[in-house]
Amino acid sequence: MSQPDKRALLAEGLAAGDDDVALHARLVGAGVSAAAAKYEIDRLAKDPMAAMLRRQSARMAKQGWLFANLQRLAFEADGGFALDTLDRPDADFFYRHYYEPNRPAKLTGIVDHWPALTCWSLDHFARVAGDAAVEAQVERERDPDYELAKDDHRRLVRFGELIDWLRRDEASNDIYLTAYNSGTNAAALGKLWDDLAPIELLDAARPRDGFFWLGPRGTLTPWHHDLTNNLLVQVMGRKRVRMAPPWAFARMKNSHHCFSDWGNAPLSAGFGDAGAPPVLETIIAPGEGIFLPVGWWHQVEALDLSASMSFTSFCRPNAHVEDYVSYGRL
Repeated sequence: MSQPDKRALLAEGLAAGDDDVALHARLVGAGVSAAAAKYEIDRLAKDPMAAMLRRQSARMAKQGWLFANLQRLAFEADGGFALDTLDRPDADFFYRHYYEPNRPAKLTGIVDHWPALTCWSLDHFARVAGDAAVEAQVERERDPDYELAKDDHRRLVRFGELIDWLRRDEASNDIYLTAYNSGTNAAALGKLWDDLAPIELLDAARPRDGFFWLGPRGTLTPWHHDLTNNLLVQVMGRKRVRMAPPWAFARMKNSHHCFSDWGNAPLSAGFGDAGAPPVLETIIAPGEGIFLPVGWWHQVEALDLSASMSFTSFCRPNAHVEDYVSYGRL
């Protein structure tokens, strides 16, 4: 019978905030003799790595206390833990009460002036840019980590061929033209910008700074948080958006980069529990948008053939990605 790894057990206990009594019980419970457990714990008094782990554990415990209080305040707020809908919001009001406090909101009436709401269709796309070569994410269904491995799924296709495939109206998560492909597609799909117009909430000095999304019903963007504030606007079809707050970090099972191990799980809307995060849920239809603040976890599912635009060009600094450090496996 293999011997338990005492150092690994000690490290797990220290990271969990165990005191010496709890550490001793952890070791003995794993099959270490009482005498050997006492010897290992006595050695920790002179181990600087153990001291650092204990300090870090205390910091994490205080962070957990702070997050718990943020949750309490959110649940006790007027209206409770809910997603507000703002119709034609005044820009100053939006920035003061939603952007700056890091608070999501569903938005209506902000793109009623867009010609795209009436002219965008697969036929229109074919007429405007059907012969263009575009980049899309393909063969996603064979790879459970398709979002993490986006570069492996990049393919150039003729836009008209993608449109013909979408005409079949089959539910699929296998092909999706996303914001990640926008660098390649900016010129190819540039004419589509003629169907859009400035949004009052965004920086007027960057009128064509946005990202195009097109895919069938069934496309899924798994649980993750963005590294910027984002505005997602629906033009064709509907999308279901689920969100979880940054203060639910411990329950979001973040083990790599900005992605959650919940993946595509349809977490239920509500207050959550000890294992699952609180979740807000809404459906955005053509002409509606949603403000996704930086750090808010979200999952997006297309309920229909879907075309969307997303924007990061707010009237505030939004370069949070510049000082982000990807810690790899957490």
